[in-house]
Order: sequence, then C-alpha cells, then structure tokens
Amino acid sequence: MKKIFFIEPPPTLNWTAGSKISKAGRRHPCLNETGEQIYSYQNLSCAAVLRNGGYGVTYVHCPTQRLDLPATRRIITDGSPYAVVIMVEHINVNVADAVSRHAHERECRVIWVGPFVTALHREEIEKECVDFILRGEWDYSVKELIDACITSAPLDRIGGLTWKSPSGAVVVNPARPPIDDLDGLPIPAYDLLDLSKFYESVFVRFPAATMITSRGCPFNCIYCSYPQTIYGHRFRAMSPPRVLAEITHLVKECGVREIRIDDDTFDIDRKRVIDICKLLRAAKLDVVFSAQCRPQLMTDEEAHWLKKAGCRMVLYGVESGNDDILKKIRKNSTKEEIRRGVTIAKKHGIDVLNCIMLGFYWDTKETVEETVRFSFELNAEFTQVATPTPLPGTDYYRLLDENNCFLSKEWECHDSVHHSSVELPHLSNADLNRYLATFYRRYYRRPAYLLMMTVRMFKSWGNFTQSLRKFSVIFTK
Repeated sequence: MKKIFFIEPPPTLNWTAGSKISKAGRRHPCLNETGEQIYSYQNLSCAAVLRNGGYGVTYVHCPTQRLDLPATRRIITDGSPYAVVIMVEHINVNVADAVSRHAHERECRVIWVGPFVTALHREEIEKECVDFILRGEWDYSVKELIDACITSAPLDRIGGLTWKSPSGAVVVNPARPPIDDLDGLPIPAYDLLDLSKFYESVFVRFPAATMITSRGCPFNCIYCSYPQTIYGHRFRAMSPPRVLAEITHLVKECGVREIRIDDDTFDIDRKRVIDICKLLRAAKLDVVFSAQCRPQLMTDEEAHWLKKAGCRMVLYGVESGNDDILKKIRKNSTKEEIRRGVTIAKKHGIDVLNCIMLGFYWDTKETVEETVRFSFELNAEFTQVATPTPLPGTDYYRLLDENNCFLSKEWECHDSVHHSSVELPHLSNADLNRYLATFYRRYYRRPAYLLMMTVRMFKSWGNFTQSLRKFSVIFTK
C-alpha cells in the first residue's frame, strides 16, 4: 500500500515545540500567540478520497504534534511516503520549501496545493523541490495524479496540474472545473487528527471542529483570495441532509461539541440555511455552532432558526466603517445594512464576531478612525482586526503592486495581524502598524464592552470560561 503524507509544516523555520506561536486564519493566514490551532478542511476531504481509493494516509500536523523542522524531517525519513502533499500559504512558504527539499531528496513526490500556489504556479513550479502543483480544488485531483504516477499514465490529462516534463519544461494543463456535486465527496477524514488539540478563541465547548458546507462566493470583494483563486464565484453547496450527516458524524463519532461552519458565506441561500436548521433542531444533537454570514442577508426568520438550531455566534465581514471604502473594496454592503444585521443577531440572542480591516489602499487616518468608531458603535461580543493582506491572485494584490506600495515582497513579512509591509498613498506604514498594535486595547477595555461581557459571562459556563480567557489577554497586553 502506497503511503501518502499530508504535512502542515511548523509555523516558522526556527519554531520549537516550546514556542507559543501558531498559525491562525484561513482566508487571511497569519501567525499569532493566542494558542489557536487550525487545520485544512480540504486536505481532510482529499485524505478521505485517497483512503477510499486504497492508499495509506497519514496527516502530520506539526503545530499540534509539536514537531519542529528537524522532527518533521525525521517523520518523512522514517515513514518513507510515496508522496507528500503540502498546502502552501504565504506565511509558511519558506518552511514548505525546507520540508519539500528533504522529501524530494528522499525521492518522495512533492505535491503543492492551495490558493497561494494556484496563483503563483508558474513561478513556484520552477523550484527544484516541487514536482507538481495542483491548481484549484484538489479533493479528487491528488488521487488522480498519484494514480497516474504509479501506472505511468499520461499526466497531460489531469486538469489543473502544473508540472515539469522529463526534459524539464514546465507544462500547464487546462484548468480543472470546480466540483459541482459536493454531496458526492466523502466525509473528511477527521479521525486522522486529534481534534482535542485544536482551538479557536471563538469556541466555548470542546472538542471543536471546523467544516465547510459550500464553495464559491457570488460576491466579489477585492481582497478575498479563495473565490479569486480556487473556488470561483459560482455558489455550490451541500444539501441539508448531507450537512446533517457530517455534523452527526462529528458529534457521534468524534465527540465534537462545537462546530464552526467556515463557508465564504453560509447564508447565500436562505432557504437552505433554514432547512439545515430545521434538520438540526429535529436531530437534537448535543452541539452548538457558529457560521460565517453576511449582515445584509440576515433576516429575523433566518436568525430565529439559527438560534433554535444551536447557533451561538455569527461571523460578519464588516471590513470598513466608511461607505465610500466599502464601495471601493466591492463589499456590496453599507454601514446601515451592517448595523441592521448586527442588531438582528443580537436581538435573537446570537453573539456577533465582526471582522474589520484597517489600511485599505484608499484609507486615511480619518477613515481608519471612522472604522474604529463604527466597531465601537456595533459593540460586538468579539471584534477581530487585521490589515488587508495583498494575497497573490487577488485584484487587491495587483492594485498595490501596480502602485508600488510594497515595502517588501518577502511573503513572511505580510502577517496581517501583527504588522503591515505596505506604504499607502494616504496612510504611512508606521501609522498603520500603530493602529494594529493599539486596536484591541482600545476596543476591549471600553466600559460599554466590559459591562456587556460581564453580564454575558454569567449566562453559561462556556461563556464564563471564555470571558476569563478573554479578560486575561485584555489586561496583560
């Protein structure tokens, strides 16, 4: 049986098992020190396809297994996999290089996947340590590629593959169409991970898991990588019964007590959302969940059913508190619509996590302060701040590149949470980094916020322990 290793590398080249640094974020990956640990849902989906096809599959999640770079190399040497699959992200490309070089030297086939290499496949395939890059969604294509390698079948028939011919010439196969039938995918191989080791600050019950029930977002935000690289803008979704089947598996087979539904936008199809909620309500599973939604799509009916089904939080991409900036980033929402969506969720007893971004190309000190004040006004239970990372393959990256805004093109310098490496026309890099460094203190130490969260913490044990964690961070930073 051929062995395939999925490897999520250590966060940095010099990372050690005692380090507090971990990788967070999916659409906008970053490094942090909050203890968050995440995994790739699509890797687990791909692993299930391979396992169903008769391959031996191992998932090496270096951060939770506390494997530094030397230990990761030993895992590869001792395991002798036929191939390694790495989802490469802009913050870990140097580590992916190092892991891949070691695997390549031991004659493993090295396969890179993900939005980053989909956008930069022509450049990244030139690296000696990389044998194949699979563009777009890779749930099925990894198995097709490995099958072809084993049987010496022609590689030019594999959609979405960028590879090097025996002569060394780079070959770019035609794109692979997005997967239409998401119900046909197997339930991801969650059992390959110890879910008890995964943590996000939004969770209140453990073990917790993240799943994705739809792909493709019809909106066209200028900075968002997934729709512009691997998913596309055509909405495709699992049916409500298939969603229920996966949630039931997580609860009954994996012991999961909370789920984050991390779709680009969960509530594109409101009827589907309500049907999922009705099925969950009838199933009476001991689980709560949160979902990525759009404030302008939220209605009283949807919020009512979300709450009844066990939804404890919605995550909104607010991004800016200036209507002109919202238009320029193609957010297709207004401040008034955002206010309404937050109000509806709170009215139905659903917590809100607002995501905002400071430092768009058009921002000034005045518009950044307007965004900060707007976040105070909304007073969400949680607000997450970042700077818009210019990810490859996005229109936002092209905009900044064309206007010479980059202070560095070293990818590890673009950590959207801790600092920015761009200089904007009306906002200096120093000012932007100061806003990033001070936002959380300004937001989370406000009397209105502390009062709200003090009341909230006594509503459940999960809220109580989560608030204690939050307060311990607020007053030690």
